[in-house]
Amino acid sequence: MATSATKARRKKKTSNNPPVEQVTVRGVVNRHIFYNAENGYVVLSLTIINDTPSAENYLDDNIITAVGNMATVREGDEYNFTGHWTNSPKYGRQFKFSQSELLLPSSSKGMARYLSRVTFGVGLAKAERIIEALGDDALEKIKQNPSVLDHPSLSFLTAQQKEDIAADLAQNSVQAELAGMIVRDGIGMGTVAKIMAEYGENAVRIVKENPYILTSLYGMGFVTADAIAQGVGIAPNSPFRVEAAIAYTLKESGNEGHVYLKPSDIVARLIHRKGLLEASGVDIPMIAQANKKNIDDGKCVREGDAIYTKALYYAEKNVAAAIRRLTEKEKCKIVGLDEMISLLEQKYSIEYAPEQRKAITAALEHSISVITGGPGTGKSEITRAIVEIYRQNNIKNEIYLCAPTGRAAKRLGEATGHEGKTIHRLLGYHPEAGGFEYREGNPLPGPGLLIADEFSMADIELADSLLSAADNLQVILVGDVDQLPSVGPGSVLRDIIASGRVLTTRLMFNYRQAGGSKIAEFANMVCQGGVPVLRNEGDFEFVMVEDGDQGAQAILALVNGIVSEGYGPLDWQVLAPMRRGTCGVTKLNEALREMVNPKREGEPTLGWYRAGDKVMVIKNHYALGVFNGDLGIVKEIGRGSMTVDFSSKGESDTVIFSGEDLDILTLAYASTIHKSQGSEFPIVIMPLVQSHYVMLQRNLLYTGITRAKKWLVLVAEERSVKHAVKNDVIKTRFSMLVERIRGEV
Repeated sequence: MATSATKARRKKKTSNNPPVEQVTVRGVVNRHIFYNAENGYVVLSLTIINDTPSAENYLDDNIITAVGNMATVREGDEYNFTGHWTNSPKYGRQFKFSQSELLLPSSSKGMARYLSRVTFGVGLAKAERIIEALGDDALEKIKQNPSVLDHPSLSFLTAQQKEDIAADLAQNSVQAELAGMIVRDGIGMGTVAKIMAEYGENAVRIVKENPYILTSLYGMGFVTADAIAQGVGIAPNSPFRVEAAIAYTLKESGNEGHVYLKPSDIVARLIHRKGLLEASGVDIPMIAQANKKNIDDGKCVREGDAIYTKALYYAEKNVAAAIRRLTEKEKCKIVGLDEMISLLEQKYSIEYAPEQRKAITAALEHSISVITGGPGTGKSEITRAIVEIYRQNNIKNEIYLCAPTGRAAKRLGEATGHEGKTIHRLLGYHPEAGGFEYREGNPLPGPGLLIADEFSMADIELADSLLSAADNLQVILVGDVDQLPSVGPGSVLRDIIASGRVLTTRLMFNYRQAGGSKIAEFANMVCQGGVPVLRNEGDFEFVMVEDGDQGAQAILALVNGIVSEGYGPLDWQVLAPMRRGTCGVTKLNEALREMVNPKREGEPTLGWYRAGDKVMVIKNHYALGVFNGDLGIVKEIGRGSMTVDFSSKGESDTVIFSGEDLDILTLAYASTIHKSQGSEFPIVIMPLVQSHYVMLQRNLLYTGITRAKKWLVLVAEERSVKHAVKNDVIKTRFSMLVERIRGEV
């Protein structure tokens, strides 16, 4: 997940993109095809009013489909919608709106129709009597003074009906006031819709009193709430602001890998140099008081000198409890297992090394085990053997294979001949419900076997979701503990191994089983702290450069040669340690895109993107079904939207992105090594120069090497390679998972 600074840079960059044409259409809601009360997202069928000139060129008739966010929606109401037209290959022509203004009807017939829909028991005839009694401006009179409904001639109205009519008009008034108060650059009607859906007629009062309470809404972060707070005049040292800043700081620290923070760390991040609340008049006692309030309110949890968000606290506890529960189950001895393994050796003409046999035996006879090792250690062969033997002995049991990413799940399926799924797909993630179908209390059907590959990528929350659903399963966690840890909070695989409570087999490099691959050999050498001999050999190529400028030029020449040989964008990947610099991801992406996919005159673009661009998802978007690290190719750009083909990730799919969704995408001709976790590429080109110095460390170099499947090109200075290998300092991540698994806390 991006930090606030990264988001700010991205926003600044995309602000230079050509604006999407905004138009206003006027229409009556025929019916709502879909409505999500949680976030106000609606799909509407509209009848467009004929005097809407902006719609003339887009309509075959007066009926259109409109999508966007609204606080409430009711059939028959009339609105002005502001937005842009899109042409979806899947859904056809749609109007995607960002603002909606309810228009109170002015004709007697329209007002009567409006009132007849507001409350139960008031039909068109009674509504007409209300209009007759109150006059042509009846709705405005009721909105300004609901007591006018006590008119003697309206005695047929019950107290509840009067209340319903007044409340409906008041809510429309509140929505308009709220929009006027908070809508500005970066805060649109979608935000208004979320607030109205949650707080209704109290929305304006709540926003004025404590806008930071909005951070509890889905998709509403501290930065947005803080911008609203500044707009309504909340003091910079308000207790509400300090409480929200602490919660935000804890959440952001999770993006750095921490599961908790110490009080001193929170203080440093808030009021020390460049702190979130620097120069706000906030001091340590105020932070302590706000922290206590968060704990008392159940937003945070303190245990000893550790302060957690509530979600991460229970995730860590749940993972530890699940592992302890699995380790306490009795060992299941399989008669004749050695003979079964030998038969597989004959079948596949392979000889398992002693630690490989140990890994197979441990996995099949224990309720939970870990297998770790790098390329060339035989993880795929072992996984295949485990699945085959388990199926032979448990013909009726379930077998579940999963991984954090679609690409990794696809490789797992290919290695075993059994379907592999992403963890989210396996557990049945439902974006509308915001959770998993299979979870604690509703586990995956068992008994059975669960193999989770690339588990070094799993953060504490994903591990919690998976293990909570594995109540009646044997669990095998497979991963390379020497790679970079998860992007999210925790070092789950490393901590499970470090606890000493789970039987772990570390596989050793086997040159013969590695097929003579220099990539695998060099990865093993780097892992052991050895500097490989930097010469062209086998599937490894070394290009010596003197600095980042030379490195960038060498990379462009290499890619030009690769493309001329017929390789497509998904066949090769440039992996750099960092984004900044002439040999960093940002500059390389710009240069590579101009060479591989130059702008063609007359072809449409959307924001920064062109048809044919290679893109990567940088943030999970459950509603669209795309996840951090997914790679795709832009296939088509329409009016206000573009279609991206993600079929390469192993679950054939095309996804339509609107202009508002572009902030979760980035160009991906070049990528950071961190973002490449869980993926493999036929060809990897990796620069390593002194301008990357602050990022050069052994597990980063090792992770980059292990992403290459058929050919690795290292574009580097020799001293940078040596520095990376020797720098084996692993940054500490605050977590107590080891202690919890051991039962020490």
